[in-house]
Amino acid sequence: MKGKIHLVRHGKVENPKGVIYGRLPGYHLSELGKQQAQAAADRLAQADIGAVWSSPLERAQETAEMIAAPHSLSIITDERLLESGTSLEGIGRTLASFLTSPRHWWHLRNPFKPSWGESFSEIRARMLEVVAEALQEADGREVVVVSHQTPVQVARLALARRNVPPWLGFAPCVTGSVSTLELDEGRVLSASYFAPSMSSSAGSTG
Repeated sequence: MKGKIHLVRHGKVENPKGVIYGRLPGYHLSELGKQQAQAAADRLAQADIGAVWSSPLERAQETAEMIAAPHSLSIITDERLLESGTSLEGIGRTLASFLTSPRHWWHLRNPFKPSWGESFSEIRARMLEVVAEALQEADGREVVVVSHQTPVQVARLALARRNVPPWLGFAPCVTGSVSTLELDEGRVLSASYFAPSMSSSAGSTG
């Protein structure tokens, strides 16, 4: 793989019930999420973007549209960029929600796999496949890939050849963030990380 890739996590989602929505349809950007997506678009507005790839889920598509607009590009939608599969869709994010749903307890037995859904190795394989294909088709121009927290973190760690679970926190990935990597024959020549100022953490290099 050779070229510059921008891994973007979609903006914050409107989720008043606080559920784990996973791949469920109907979850769109909140007003804050739209601001975060616009901040990511502004960050990339002057870059030589040749293609914008996106997960088919609404929140990713809405983020990708803002990023693609200044470059007059159509979005390339690819299911390999979907959110990680999980058996926990639809339940609340709080501890109380888990405690009152005993049928889900067994799914949390192994956070290293993870046992509650799609494995990190499966996510890594599909994300790296997309990145390689996107860079090849871009023919020297920069590529934006809009996806979700775990897929973005897994891809970033895999490209940097760091074999650790993404939840350890070594790869920050707030909503609306842009993780940029310049690659040459699979090696990372440089990396940077941008987070919108309205996110919980500020932009920084990494």
